[in-house]
Amino acid sequence: MKLTLNEIGYLSKIFQKKNAIGLLANIKVEPKGDEQSTLTKKGFFENGNFAPGIEEFLRMISEPERCCRVLIQSGYLFVEKYSYWREGKLVLAENDAGEVLFSFPEDMKKLTYQFIDLFGGSNLKITNFAQSFSKEELFTFFALVDLYRKDTLQLYLKESSATEAFTIEKITDQIEKPLKTDFVQILKSNYKQVAPFDLKQPLSKLQEKGLIEMKDSIQLSQPAQLIARNMLLVRSIALAEVFNLKENTLAVLSLVFLNCSVHDVLRFQFLEKEVLVSAVSVRDQIQELEMAMKCPDITPR
Repeated sequence: MKLTLNEIGYLSKIFQKKNAIGLLANIKVEPKGDEQSTLTKKGFFENGNFAPGIEEFLRMISEPERCCRVLIQSGYLFVEKYSYWREGKLVLAENDAGEVLFSFPEDMKKLTYQFIDLFGGSNLKITNFAQSFSKEELFTFFALVDLYRKDTLQLYLKESSATEAFTIEKITDQIEKPLKTDFVQILKSNYKQVAPFDLKQPLSKLQEKGLIEMKDSIQLSQPAQLIARNMLLVRSIALAEVFNLKENTLAVLSLVFLNCSVHDVLRFQFLEKEVLVSAVSVRDQIQELEMAMKCPDITPR
C-alpha cells in the first residue's frame, strides 16, 4: 500500500484521533482536492465510508503506543524508515521517492537484507573501544580524534612526519570551527547548541580514563589513536530513535552509528547526562537497528 503525502494530509484532517508520535500528526501537507477519489481507488473508502480494516490501520499510524524512525545517509543515498506499534501489531512505513510505502511485516528479513546491502555483513571490528563521556568530554575527545584524522590524511597526500600531540588552542579551534566531515560537526547535529566551555576539566577526566596523555601538549593514547587514524572517511551515518508514549510520558532511545568501513563502526547512545560510545561490528549494528524497528518497550521499569 502506497500513499502520497497529500493523501496522508487529507487523512490527517478527517481522522481526528492522533498523538504526538503518530504519523498523521507529523505530516503537514495540504490536500490537493482529489484525495477522496484517489483513496477510494486504493480501497480506503467504500460508499463514502472507511473500508473494513482501514480504521484499525489508521489508529495504528495515528495513535501508536510506540514508534521508531531510522534515517540513513550513505553518500547520495538517503533511506528513511518508520515503524508503528499498537496492541502487539506493527506497521512499517518507508519513504519511497517522496511517497510512503506501508507494509505489515511478519518478520524483519526484508529489513535485514536491505541493511546488509547498505553496510555489509561482517562480524569483525577493529577494536573493543567502549567509553562513557559527558558532553564536554565527548567534544574534547572527538576534537582530538578529528585532528588525528586530518593529520593522517595529510600523510597520505604528502611526505611528512606524523603529528603526535596538539595544543589546547588547536583543540578549542577544532570544537569551534569543525569542517562538515568532522566528527565534531556530525555530533553537533545532536545538540541545539554547544556553548564554549573550559577544556581543563574534560581534559583532566579524559586523562583519568586513560584516553589521553598530557605534557606540554595533548595526545591520544595508543588505543584511541587506533580509532582516529583508522576512521578517516565516514561512509554512512545512521540514526535510530525509539519513542514510547505511555500515560502522556514520552521515553526516547537515541542511537547514532558512524560507518567508516565494514570493520570500523562507532556507536553513540545519547543518554540524559552522558553519551556511551563503543566500537561495534556491522552485524551488531544491523541487529540493533532491527531491534529498534520492532519498537521495544523502553519505559523505565
